[in-house]
Amino acid sequence: MNAVVPYQPPMRRRFPWGRVLLALLLVGALLTTLGLFDSVGVFDDVRSLPVTVVIDGEEVGHGFDLAHASAGHKAVAFVAVLLTVLIVTLVVTVVLPVTLLVVAAAVLVAVLAALGAPLLAVAVVMVVLASPLLAIVGLLWLLLRPSRRAAASAPAVPSATIRE
Repeated sequence: MNAVVPYQPPMRRRFPWGRVLLALLLVGALLTTLGLFDSVGVFDDVRSLPVTVVIDGEEVGHGFDLAHASAGHKAVAFVAVLLTVLIVTLVVTVVLPVTLLVVAAAVLVAVLAALGAPLLAVAVVMVVLASPLLAIVGLLWLLLRPSRRAAASAPAVPSATIRE
């Protein structure tokens, strides 16, 4: 005989909000990078920012101008800035909530320690003060409950059947 399987409605697929948010993050980082490059005049070659690299007081590279760089160098610089903006954006979006959770947990622990210790002390004092009453209630319960032997040896009451 075949087993009867109860009907289960098909599971609804949820909307992929995570992928949408990551795509928006990527688009935002791309637009930010484009804005950074446009603000320094990389695309229009109107302004040039000569860069001089100095390490330990010694000039390593001088007169580097991104406006006069080749298209390949501009593409590499663009990708480097895009990756930097993406990494900073991801780190900030992860570190900020984690930091807030840690601060909230620390505040919660401090509040519980400040309020919980006195409340625990009050509870201990109340249990100690009420212990004679608790002992009397416990003894009465032990005396008045049915014994386990009597409950186990009692004959089972047959169930009543109704006949027509």
